[in-house]
Amino acid sequence: MVLQELLAPAGSYEVLVIAVNAGADAVYFAGQNYGARAFAKNFTLEEIEKAVNYAHLNSVKVHVTVNTLVNNFEIIDVLNYLFKLYQIGVDAVIVQDFGIIQLLKTLIPDLEVHASTQMALSNYTAMKWAYENNIKRIVLPREKSIDDISKIHSQLEKDNIDLELEAFGHGALCYCVSGNCYISSYNSGRSGNRGACAQPCRREYRLKYRGYNIGNGFLLSTHDLATYDNIKAISDAGITSLKLEGRMKSGDYIGTIVNSYRNIIDGNPGDWKKDLHLVFNRQFTNGYIMNDKPGDVLGRGSSGHEGLYIGDITDIDGTKVTIEIKNKEIPVILEKGDGIAFKYNGKIKGIYLENIIKQDENEIIIDTTRLVKVGTEVFISYSAKTHESLKQFKNETVKSSIPINVTFNFQKDLTASIKVEYYIDGELINFRHKGIARFEEAKNRPITNESIITQLEKTGGTPFYMEKIRFNDMPDNLFIPISGLNKIRREILDKAQELLLNHYTPTKKSVKATRKRLQEFEENYNSYENKRNKKAKLSLFANDLSQVRVANGFDLKRIYLDVNCLYNNPEDYYENIKDILKEATQIAPETEIVWVLTSFINEYELIKANEIVKELESEGYLISVMGDSPGMEKIFECSIYGNHNLNVWNSFAVENLSKFNGLILSSELSGREIKEITRKNYIKNTDLEMIVHGNLEVIVSKDDFSNLNEGRDFIIGNNADYAILEDKKRKKFKYKIFFDYNTQSHILNKDCLCLIEEMNEIKTLNLDNLIIDCRYSNEQYTKSILSIYNESLGDISDEKLSEFKYEIMDLSQSYINKGNYIEGRLHEDT
Repeated sequence: MVLQELLAPAGSYEVLVIAVNAGADAVYFAGQNYGARAFAKNFTLEEIEKAVNYAHLNSVKVHVTVNTLVNNFEIIDVLNYLFKLYQIGVDAVIVQDFGIIQLLKTLIPDLEVHASTQMALSNYTAMKWAYENNIKRIVLPREKSIDDISKIHSQLEKDNIDLELEAFGHGALCYCVSGNCYISSYNSGRSGNRGACAQPCRREYRLKYRGYNIGNGFLLSTHDLATYDNIKAISDAGITSLKLEGRMKSGDYIGTIVNSYRNIIDGNPGDWKKDLHLVFNRQFTNGYIMNDKPGDVLGRGSSGHEGLYIGDITDIDGTKVTIEIKNKEIPVILEKGDGIAFKYNGKIKGIYLENIIKQDENEIIIDTTRLVKVGTEVFISYSAKTHESLKQFKNETVKSSIPINVTFNFQKDLTASIKVEYYIDGELINFRHKGIARFEEAKNRPITNESIITQLEKTGGTPFYMEKIRFNDMPDNLFIPISGLNKIRREILDKAQELLLNHYTPTKKSVKATRKRLQEFEENYNSYENKRNKKAKLSLFANDLSQVRVANGFDLKRIYLDVNCLYNNPEDYYENIKDILKEATQIAPETEIVWVLTSFINEYELIKANEIVKELESEGYLISVMGDSPGMEKIFECSIYGNHNLNVWNSFAVENLSKFNGLILSSELSGREIKEITRKNYIKNTDLEMIVHGNLEVIVSKDDFSNLNEGRDFIIGNNADYAILEDKKRKKFKYKIFFDYNTQSHILNKDCLCLIEEMNEIKTLNLDNLIIDCRYSNEQYTKSILSIYNESLGDISDEKLSEFKYEIMDLSQSYINKGNYIEGRLHEDT
């Protein structure tokens, strides 16, 4: 099998012990900073070291998540933290931030790096970029299908690129592509990119279209992923590591899913599928990885746990309740102490069973005083037997799993040179034992080979078992007391264990060299300051040619033309896009026209886009492109720009992505953080850009809003139209939804970012470009907003800027706010 690793989550040391004991090949967790689960217990440095040692003694790898985005103020702290992880001997760090990738490859190149799924490396070009940036493994977006993964794996092999692929196999799914979601950050100050997501996708919503209610419920809530029936297909596609999700989950949950998948992968018989249904889940989907459609991935009826469906109540006689068994695929035998749930009209009530009157393959009769009705669906949500069996995984124990070979070479003076050998990760570890215990001439009965072997094979509680014990030139008249043999065994195993743990840690020479690089970096970083004085110009995000026409009267640096949502299928889009781009350049010949490519673009579309750009160039039309994929410069020869969802949070991300001609800095940043990026930035040829106005895109999802209430699909005939998503409890929270030609949904923030009052300060940030996002607005609004911001670039008073704010409030169809610019993420000290 290509699949070599079952990767388990852990939110605490106690849960890590359970995951290791239940059969994980590797475990991932976070320290108390920089991990994308801020509200998990997480690990102190002391606990990380303890966890690493425990895992390594059990031949289990440790991956530490350092997968939040970091600002320039945090760079030194995060580097010191990564250096400590390197010294401790973690096997890999999982990283999202492009800046951290840049720093690791130059300062701590020996620390193995895995690209987090939130890096959203969704095409082959991006994966080659990852390989060139010293990334060993890519955690694939959950949206990648098994067919795409197989093609990528085959191409990697063809190009002789040693890059491992990891895929999520079980657990909760993000609604947004690759978890690149901003709705929590912009509306509650809790950023998913900082591990503090408020999970707005699990709330209840209404979907409205032209004033009509067309969907209700947990419209953005996904089912949980489960791939237990597809292990072979996933392995055959080239997946090295199958990742289980759940760093916020309990020990019972982790023990159950790890134990179940371990046994399913190994082909062991048992009720493993049933067990998976009994711990928390939102019902299961095969996921996008196995080509489930969006309507099957989304669980719009509920966002909570139900358990395993048993059947329906068919009769009630006093306290006797008869349940007809309808789930024949995964049979259930109920036992006293099990938890069952009754679901009726969307509401769930639960009980623990005390009295089971009868059960067979057709029905179960229970005794309960719980008020229930005929027709109620019944689920088993808790198994007392499974819970009890999990106790075996809770105690720390070291499994003897590493074969070790010992050779006794005897000399004529009865001394023995003892050679010890074993392998770790294919590397031979060997040493010669020089202990105190000595052999001597036997006075009565000599010791036998069998006696020595018997004592040496008692390796319980250590990582080793004796594979072969050899004796060369062993005299017949040899004696050593049992205590002496025990001492030899202990000394051999202690030394072997010491070398085993040392195998995972860097040498003193490497640590010294790395420390020197870090010290030099810190000195240079603290002393460096970019003193450039930039005068920013305006640019515009537009989504149709009418906006390009009204924009042509202004002195704009660029027009970013995004027409991805004007068509509802790829055929029409590609039939028209060339003519649209031509016309745009004709309308605004003095302004650079930038073609905004679709979000999370695949390899096929990158290549197709490049062909169109070249065709236009041959006809005399110069077009630039904007995308969200690193490595685009390997495909395009024109100017390229980085879209907002590259998540540029620091000056080292700018350095790593400096092949882009311009980069939009993250809208999650405060003004203070942006100022520090420009102050510490030394890349001269990449424009730094900032969105100062617009209804920001908060989610891009594969959801096409099919399978709504009673299985209905939502279809918009005119793709320039939109739907409204309304929070059922907070009715002022209304989001516009547009659909692109790939039927991806784009959800815009309920409020409009408006930084007009801050423009005098923003002009001092040394940015190259300030962007007005007027997508999905009419030409009059676009013209008015451009006029206001254009005037704000001049010498203008704060009082006048405040007047402009009220003009914008009159123009805007939504509330305006300042986003994260003033206070940053509200729960953080930024």
